[in-house]
Amino acid sequence: MISPETEQLIVKFLTNSATSAELDILNNWIGAAENYRLFKEYVETHFAISITMNKPNTEKAKKQFLLNIKKEKRKDRLRILQSGVKYAAILLILFGTFFTYRYYVETIHEVPNNTKVVPREEQVTLQLGNGSVQTISEKSNIQDKKGNTIAQSDGEKLHYNKSTEKNSALVYNKLMVPYGKKFDLFLADGTHVRLNSGSSLMYPVDFVKKDQRRVYLQGEAFFNVVHEKDRPFFVGAQGMDVKVYGTEFNIKNYSEDIHTEVVLVNGSVSLLTENGKKIKKESMLEPGDMGAYNKTDKSISKSKVDTSIYTSWLNGNIVFRDESFDNIIKDLERSYNVVIINNNKELAAEHFNAIIETRHESIEQVLNYFSKIYEINYQVVENKIVIN
Repeated sequence: MISPETEQLIVKFLTNSATSAELDILNNWIGAAENYRLFKEYVETHFAISITMNKPNTEKAKKQFLLNIKKEKRKDRLRILQSGVKYAAILLILFGTFFTYRYYVETIHEVPNNTKVVPREEQVTLQLGNGSVQTISEKSNIQDKKGNTIAQSDGEKLHYNKSTEKNSALVYNKLMVPYGKKFDLFLADGTHVRLNSGSSLMYPVDFVKKDQRRVYLQGEAFFNVVHEKDRPFFVGAQGMDVKVYGTEFNIKNYSEDIHTEVVLVNGSVSLLTENGKKIKKESMLEPGDMGAYNKTDKSISKSKVDTSIYTSWLNGNIVFRDESFDNIIKDLERSYNVVIINNNKELAAEHFNAIIETRHESIEQVLNYFSKIYEINYQVVENKIVIN
């Protein structure tokens, strides 16, 4: 049986986040025959999607493998080979898993034209303080009602200027990112927010209050907050506040989800909730912690997690670990901006493990994977994906 510590090393190795020291530990562990067998079984079970999405050049992979290991150890991390062949695929080939290669790779073919899905194309929009809505699609300046430029955009990110005026009233803007897109936002205090698909953030044009900085999130975002000793930063998230002490963290707060999840990468944050007497209860998180707020019973649970899994979307990946198919569908709809109708109710509760590279894999390839490996039947009807 693989220990939790070793499992975490394997996951970090296969998600390109292992250090050279961790690679050495994993390499020594795999040296034992029994561990070698456990490692092969784990990769085959949990990371098969990395194989099914690619047709690796096996000869090139064999020649490049050891060379790349040496290179990556010097760089203190593992990366995807320049040829695009993932390490998961290379390992399975080198370890002689002929059946896995033959079935998962050789049987994959191009998706027929009659199953093509055309994702909807929507634009990032900005709601200004006066209620007007502006599309953020190209280089432009954002102006307030007086004609002053308050922010600049290049179509992919939006930078706000720190105001020199002494305003007493807060003016809020709201940035809305549709399904299928991501967007970078730099607030007036220098805080960097990366918004995931289907997310919105309401925030002041400038933080004029002396006691605090406060924004409101719907959806998912990664925050890199600029520390200010006398002005703490708060993120409002549907009944819960995240109090920030200068840090990097991820919040997943989609309205349709039961939980709001806060994963702390660096620094320190606390989760604030109200009890029946309207008294704030504070729960502190340490790096590597995930705090989950239950929107129904208002409770908070904490656990240690591999933060790279929860922040994988920043690099265009989605990592599913023992995730229900129902939740997988939600993430696929957000990432690809498609509509998926699941008529297979038994399938909804099934749990899967997968890594999907949304930058390189189309929704058809992802569905083809599930169709072949898990015998899921689907068809495209009026540009909607229907699973039977």
